[in-house]
Amino acid sequence: MGRTAVKAFIVMPAFNEGEGIHGFLSCLKQHVRSLSTDFHWTLLVVNDGSRDNTEERLKKSALELSDDRVTVSYVSLLRNFGHQPALLAGLRTAAVKGADFVITLDADGEHPIGLIGEIIEHWQSGAQIVHTSRLPDERLSAFKRRTSSLYYSLLRKFGHLDIGNGMADYKLWDGALLRQVKSYLNTCGSTRAFASWLVPQAPVVFYRQEVVEGRVSRFTFMKMVSLAVNGLVRYSDFPIRLAFYVGLCALGLGTCLFTFAVFAYFMGKTIPGWTSIMAMVVFFGGVQCFLLGIYGEYFLRNIFRTTLPTFVVKRPPALITEERPRGSADRSYAERAGTTEADPECRLS
Repeated sequence: MGRTAVKAFIVMPAFNEGEGIHGFLSCLKQHVRSLSTDFHWTLLVVNDGSRDNTEERLKKSALELSDDRVTVSYVSLLRNFGHQPALLAGLRTAAVKGADFVITLDADGEHPIGLIGEIIEHWQSGAQIVHTSRLPDERLSAFKRRTSSLYYSLLRKFGHLDIGNGMADYKLWDGALLRQVKSYLNTCGSTRAFASWLVPQAPVVFYRQEVVEGRVSRFTFMKMVSLAVNGLVRYSDFPIRLAFYVGLCALGLGTCLFTFAVFAYFMGKTIPGWTSIMAMVVFFGGVQCFLLGIYGEYFLRNIFRTTLPTFVVKRPPALITEERPRGSADRSYAERAGTTEADPECRLS
């Protein structure tokens, strides 16, 4: 009986990528076919409510590019939900379809597909998540570079995450791991932060970011802010703990002011009614802040903590050595391509 092919999925969110999606999928198909004959690839595009001809182009690609080793398919969302929800839709779909591993990348061509072989090698060596990290292009604005660095610094400091600067959504997820945590994906906030929380010190593959000239990024400033807030609020208990300590300080300060107001009353240095008003305001204000802090602790322990998996089982080593075929990523591109002539326009940077 022949060995069952590894089910390899590549998940790509796409929004208004009709102009270049067919060419990109063609290049991607050509590259993944060169990696190993033991893989059956599914190139799964999540059409995130595109307003151009992306869906029509995807229909054409599914018909023209699918063959016995590579299946091109797509899922169309009802409207534009955003990059992260589209990514989650693809991950959950791949998990349900029994993927052995899933690689997520963007459909705009800015993630270098030439890294796929190296990423898979880490998976074959036992890694359950493999990150990629971009080295910023000097053509990016100073504001973009600094805000990105600030975001990751805040995640490390307040979220206690092992996450480096430039961590991208271009990463590999082990299929068995993904099926264990897929029910938590909708509440993970940020897949970048969730992956770093789930598997600390996972291997990282670095690449030089390339900026496509003339292309306007669809990842707007507000979307970046939303992603940053989701990651910080989801994985950091600092705001809740801060509310507790502020409430505790406010209660202490209120007690001091209450004592001062009573002392001033007996010293005859107050006007009628001032003491009672001042005492009520500062005392109950402090109590309210303190109670908000207590409620925050209950929220943290009973809701925040329970929306992440309690435990995740590691992939047994036997699956790595016995069931996972070794790829051929160590050979040159021409050798791995076999008799297929490489398309000079398919850049594998």
